Amino acid sequence: MSDDELLKHIYTDDVKPLSEERGIELYAERIYRMTKDTVVKMDGCVTDGTSAEILTLDFVARHTTIPVPRIRRVLPLPSIRSAIVMDYIPGRQLAHAWPTMSFFAKLRVAFILRGYVRQLRAIQHPRSHVPGPIAPGDEARDVFCRMMTGSQAIPISPLPTYADLSAWFNRRYALSVEVAPRWHVGFPSKPFDDSQPLVLTNCDLNMRNILIGDDGRVYLIDWALSGFYPPWFEYVNWRYWLWQGFSEEAAEVDRTDYLWNLLIPIITHGPFFRQERWYLRILPVLHYVD
Repeated sequence: MSDDELLKHIYTDDVKPLSEERGIELYAERIYRMTKDTVVKMDGCVTDGTSAEILTLDFVARHTTIPVPRIRRVLPLPSIRSAIVMDYIPGRQLAHAWPTMSFFAKLRVAFILRGYVRQLRAIQHPRSHVPGPIAPGDEARDVFCRMMTGSQAIPISPLPTYADLSAWFNRRYALSVEVAPRWHVGFPSKPFDDSQPLVLTNCDLNMRNILIGDDGRVYLIDWALSGFYPPWFEYVNWRYWLWQGFSEEAAEVDRTDYLWNLLIPIITHGPFFRQERWYLRILPVLHYVD
């Protein structure tokens, strides 16, 4: 099919979102099944022509053993968005598979995920010194990480250097001390932790983005918010996603399963409790505009 034929099929042939087709809540309202083994994802994280998710999926597929969907085609849309044609992975989201798994099967998944995080942190990329999403060159891009955009999901202007990222957070911390001093009682004032190099971070790890394939492999299927951030972002973003900004999207097991929550620090090579407590102090002013 041509690009025009594919788009016409999506918009005029009443193609149902994957969630509706499967009859369960996948939070995949922008993903449509096109053929038996193909889906189309409407990508909203595009600001300068090339989707960061496309670049990241390609890069992860070439430089790690992490199973991810293969990109088949990119359809330009009449806006800043694009439509990504990619593999459909038969399987179940971890949120649906987890309650049926044995204890040892759960541990296996956790240590597979831990290995994935280790691989991501070992990746060498020409622009790994630039915070935020992958880009074709060395230029910085708008930042979509939920730790910075929060529930409003308004992208943050490009931050060209690690120092700029640190300054962005430190400004909000200082403002938080000023407008919400009670949040800081008994908590020693410290700067943003930029003690470790930036690493490739998924920034959206949760049970709905972890797929247990019918082939037995563990897939990571959503990289729209990925980018280069401090290593502790993976853990703190995960915790924030569950408890602060997006708990309405989290599966009940994602929030309440005791074993799963014990394993999160292990999966992310933590714990990063101190960084999490520091980050929580800036939440009252997270959306402050410079």
